[in-house]
Amino acid sequence: MLDFLRDGGPLMVVIILLSIAGLSVVLERGYYFYKNEKHNGEILINHLEKFVKNGEKVKAIEVCDCFKNTSSKVMKTILMEYSSEKMNCCTYDYLEEKARECALRELPKLEKNMWILAIAANVTPLVGLLGTVTGMIGAFTSMSQHGAGDPTVLASGISQALVTTASGLIVAVPSLIFYNFYQKKIEKAMIDMEKNVVEFINIIRKM
Repeated sequence: MLDFLRDGGPLMVVIILLSIAGLSVVLERGYYFYKNEKHNGEILINHLEKFVKNGEKVKAIEVCDCFKNTSSKVMKTILMEYSSEKMNCCTYDYLEEKARECALRELPKLEKNMWILAIAANVTPLVGLLGTVTGMIGAFTSMSQHGAGDPTVLASGISQALVTTASGLIVAVPSLIFYNFYQKKIEKAMIDMEKNVVEFINIIRKM
């Protein structure tokens, strides 16, 4: 393993650092989305509907605090506004506007550190390519100095070139896969949030 890293040259340090950063984001985001999706939105809506219809708005807010996901935070915002005196002179469009504002505040939490994963996916192949170029330059420079009779001189340079290219792709491919995977989860979370908002406000309208 150490020989493999040594053959890659100094650019392997950059690739390794990017791989560590990318892996950290994959694990952190995986845990975050696991917690965020742990409670189904329909279950939350059913609990809120029961308490709101019984006039138990405080308990409904406590339910939102227990769920601790993106949708529950938006639902809590709606409940807080609905329970306030301001609602007496406001329309349901006002609740929808407040829900949108809360959703926009939650979006950066969903997208946290995704830029690091994007950099790992896009930069590591370029670093690997740079290693290829520098490796080939080094190989041909050595050939010009020692002559073409020694194949080990050329083989050493080509080895460095291939190792950095392969390493860059090994890091980039899973990083790109997880980046797109988490982007889909972000889109799904926003769609589910919007659906839950519409459903919950419709429940309030019928009261």
